Amino acid sequence: MAGYKARLERDLDRWIEDGLVPADNRGAILASVADGRRVDASVALGVVGALLLGIAAIAFVAANWDAIPRLARFGLILAVFLAVTGGAAWTSRADARPILTNTLLMVAALIYAAAIGLTGQVFDIAGDPQRALRAAGLAAGLLAIAGRSSGAGVAALVLIGVGEFAGRFDGGNTRWLIFAAPVGLGLAWLWNSRPLAHVASLAMIVGLIALISLYEREWGAAGFLAGGAILAAMAGAARQVSDRRTAVIFMLWFVWGALLLFAVAGFDDLKGAALIAHRAAWLVLAGGVIALGMHDRQPMITAAGVVAMIAAVCTILFDLGLGLMTAAALFGACALIALAAGFVMRGRAKA
Repeated sequence: MAGYKARLERDLDRWIEDGLVPADNRGAILASVADGRRVDASVALGVVGALLLGIAAIAFVAANWDAIPRLARFGLILAVFLAVTGGAAWTSRADARPILTNTLLMVAALIYAAAIGLTGQVFDIAGDPQRALRAAGLAAGLLAIAGRSSGAGVAALVLIGVGEFAGRFDGGNTRWLIFAAPVGLGLAWLWNSRPLAHVASLAMIVGLIALISLYEREWGAAGFLAGGAILAAMAGAARQVSDRRTAVIFMLWFVWGALLLFAVAGFDDLKGAALIAHRAAWLVLAGGVIALGMHDRQPMITAAGVVAMIAAVCTILFDLGLGLMTAAALFGACALIALAAGFVMRGRAKA
């Protein structure tokens, strides 16, 4: 995929040819635009290799756990963790190797998570897996903030997210992900990290669903509707600053999440006018999202609207009690009409 500077070069050549920009300004304009950092295949393979090496080391120690003396086990865990974090501190000098530093801190977060369980085995400490995962996620978050590591931030959100579902859902459980996700969103924005933006956005949606599930009996469909409204508002806020790629990522995920929560709210035993209103609003929202995606030239938003439209139509057909063959015939007819209309419009455009 061509970067911004490559696209700008082509645009400048066209503008100069059309007389919109003086040819003498071409070099100065291009010099004012910094080259985007590209991660080539060797760097990507190096990152994957480092992660696999860290996982392999954890698996090796776990496989030979019984053959290692108790104090040696604890010393080995501590030595590996300190070695990895020390390596990250050394590579972070003058910010010369940011990708390597980021990777080492992520490996350190994973080693710390494994060390919690292994240390419990060393000293025969019985613990709660949910608390252990949350503690590991908190430690990974501190590593992320200390080293400005988006990789450690991703590990923190994943560990906390797994901890959300490690224990049984009972009335006394708390939800950590709904508080950790906004922190991840803020760090992704400050560091302009796309991977962290994806994971934090997904964590926000999952955390919101986990929170709603905690009070589902009291809130009912209103909880899902409120959650969808919150995500829609966050998507609108992200759209206002969509000149940054991280904001676009936020907007894409929140649009999908808002449509999902709104759809789920319609299956909470709605009847009569409430059911009809939900289905009608579902179609309107789906059409609006399609229009928004086409207006902003965001294919993923358009796809979200199309998926929501299909789901809404299928749900309405199910509500009407139509059989699968009738539904298949109806969708087939709509598909033929859409294809014919597209063919005619394409012919007129060429003409």
